[in-house]
Amino acid sequence: MTVDQIASVYDFQMLGPLQVCRDGVAVALPARHPRMLLAALLLHNGEIVAEGQLLEQVWDHGVGSVIALRTAVSRLRSWLRDTVGAVASIEHVDGGYRLRLPDGSVDATRFRVALAADSDISGLDPHQRLANLMNALEQWRGPVLEGAPDGVREDPVVRALDDDHATCLQRLAALAISVQAPELLLPRTRALAQARPFDEPLHTRLIELYAACGRPAEALMEYERLRSRLADELGVAPSADAQRAHLAVLDQDPPVLGGFERTYGMGWGRPVVPHQIPADIADFTGRDKATAFLLDHLSGVLDDPMRPAAPVAGVTGPAGAGKSALAVHLAHRLVPTYTDGQLYADLGGAGAVPEAPARVLGRFLRALGVGHAAVPEDLAERTALYRSLMDNRRILVVLDNAVGEAQVRPLLPGSATCSVLITSRSRLVGIGGARIVDLDRFEVDHAVHLLASIVGHERLAAEPEAAAELVQLCDRLPLAVRICGARLAARPHWPISGLVVMLRDEHRRLDELSVADLAIRDGLRQSHSRLREDARKALAQLARLGSVEFAVGTAAAVCGLNHADAEACLDALVEARFVSVVASGQAGRFHYRLDDLVRLFVLDLVPAR
Repeated sequence: MTVDQIASVYDFQMLGPLQVCRDGVAVALPARHPRMLLAALLLHNGEIVAEGQLLEQVWDHGVGSVIALRTAVSRLRSWLRDTVGAVASIEHVDGGYRLRLPDGSVDATRFRVALAADSDISGLDPHQRLANLMNALEQWRGPVLEGAPDGVREDPVVRALDDDHATCLQRLAALAISVQAPELLLPRTRALAQARPFDEPLHTRLIELYAACGRPAEALMEYERLRSRLADELGVAPSADAQRAHLAVLDQDPPVLGGFERTYGMGWGRPVVPHQIPADIADFTGRDKATAFLLDHLSGVLDDPMRPAAPVAGVTGPAGAGKSALAVHLAHRLVPTYTDGQLYADLGGAGAVPEAPARVLGRFLRALGVGHAAVPEDLAERTALYRSLMDNRRILVVLDNAVGEAQVRPLLPGSATCSVLITSRSRLVGIGGARIVDLDRFEVDHAVHLLASIVGHERLAAEPEAAAELVQLCDRLPLAVRICGARLAARPHWPISGLVVMLRDEHRRLDELSVADLAIRDGLRQSHSRLREDARKALAQLARLGSVEFAVGTAAAVCGLNHADAEACLDALVEARFVSVVASGQAGRFHYRLDDLVRLFVLDLVPAR
């Protein structure tokens, strides 16, 4: 079967704003009246809905007409035919209309089937029941047909679906407590309970969840709010079930959550708040524009009620440009904004073996309070649990040294209350909605200021010309400047000019740019090992050009490639940060250049090849 012959999958969604998807992608809906007619018929899929009821619901208390209804039906039929083909049909039967869709293509039907299939006497393991019902709950994106006219939203089917939603959450809450994972359901149960202030069973489960999470004060406050609301509005006392939950909180000792470990901070009355960001750099210098931009994006966007997803920011640049230092500095500045904590992982993009997302998720889950035995083995299950625990919490996730999109995607939270900051030598353009900041080398004055902050301003003031030449020999890379500063600070008797003399020798320069566990060569070596073979060979030839600018035609001639292949190799080298685009020539032709440290590194490899 060819790709063109594979049938599309259609999904009609009403557990939230009305939406129709084809192969997982939302399609444009018809105009208002045909759209609302679709919503009204979708509530009764396969059943006849009287014309009078449709007029009342779609046109709001009978201001429409039979002619307007038939026109809307005609337009809806045309839209269905053009959009989903034979999957859907509308019939005129006995003074009404009936929509026919396969049950599996409607989210509400799938949800109800899964809920009906669940039973505490079915013999299923509670973990399996929890997984099944969580899958059913994922069908919900918001209130039923959110944004539809009141006439549609007042349909009894809407109320019944809302009740089923609450029933599902009540069962899930009980299951989550039984398998000692109450944090999974707390945010969703709390949100729905706020929308259903007089739903006593749901508020009772919320009280029990608070208690099971080790938050007795909030459990008692929830009961008191429920008691006051019932007394003031209805003149009744809480149910016996709610009162039993209240007494259990008053009588209980701090709960032992087998799946959650107190060693990670799950205290009595206090959720886990991870703080994993490494120490900030005391002499952090420069990057004012990048810092201001990212602070604005990662803090201001959280106050936007229309944000659709977790804000993502990326910091890219060559090896040694200070991407990790900037990310750590930003994370410390953002501590007051992300009150529920910060997660950090070095994804190993600068090392020989990048971190697997499953391993990182395991560490994140344990930091969020999940015990070793409760961490799932499967990557998809780890991701689902991670996103559940992050839901509605203000947590910043810092993913340092990422290799590519596939490594990052499982680590992205699903909640718009969280944010993600990624550093990578690649731009990671496949992460939708990410705001990217490119870090280049320092300006000379910023590089000199960094050097002064390490070795002292008096020392630089004595040799300003040597300091300026030193940072140029470092290609103005923050890491290289920091290495030189560390070497000079460890040898206060050395003149700056003495180190400059050593760096002028191109055969020694990379050897001199190393101190303790910091070395310019290490980052270059890892990036070089990930180059494809044709780009690696082209780089070796281009290094022989010296410190000059060149165009694609020059690269093609030097490397023995045609123009298209030379351009492809240069694109790969630019992406890997070995080649810089320095200017645009005539007719939009780009000029390129190898920076000195890159050129010296590559030339150093040539004799060994």
